[in-house]
Amino acid sequence: MAAAREQNGHGVDGHDSARAAHTHLAYEALKERIASGAVLPGTWLREHTEATSLGLSRTPVREALRLLAAEGVVELVHNRGARVISWSPDDIDEAYRLRALIEGYGAGLAARRAGADAVAELRALQERYERALAEGGTSVASSAQCNDDFHAAVLAASGSARLPALVALVSSAPLVRQVLGGYDDDRRRSVLQHRDIITAIENGDEDLARSAMSSHILAARYSAVHRSH
Repeated sequence: MAAAREQNGHGVDGHDSARAAHTHLAYEALKERIASGAVLPGTWLREHTEATSLGLSRTPVREALRLLAAEGVVELVHNRGARVISWSPDDIDEAYRLRALIEGYGAGLAARRAGADAVAELRALQERYERALAEGGTSVASSAQCNDDFHAAVLAASGSARLPALVALVSSAPLVRQVLGGYDDDRRRSVLQHRDIITAIENGDEDLARSAMSSHILAARYSAVHRSH
């Protein structure tokens, strides 16, 4: 019987894989809607409504909302649903200060551990990021994704399995959009700072990599806090 279920694609592994894929789909879709501003802070997200909108069952939507709650993007209220978090200036300030500590440490580790392939990937991601920024206002979402990918690659180069999870706990996708949706000066500064981070990692300079990443995130903090008022 078990063999028959596996052959027909309905075994436990197949079911779990499909469930995980649906949860990921719901998570990414909801996160993007919140990050883009299509869903504003304070908005209630109902499982049934979101499931219908996404063409999914309620279970993956429920699990996606739990993931977003763990990241601090929404808050779950018993018998009412999930509400998009409103970030105060103090919340944003704290999140960026914590990110600066964690990602600065990660960049230092990357300078110690990253090989030529990891550095090449960082350079490729940076080139993609700069192209997206050069395209102008129509590419804000693309720029944000490139920025996400760059920071994720630095954390991956650190060789730490814990750091990405820690960063996810203290930050959220909407914060990235607040910064990248800003002024061209912020974007030009971000490009130069990314280049400094890559140079430090490529040359194995842990102190410089840590300092460059921390300074990069703290500089973004000023913009994010200012725009939250």
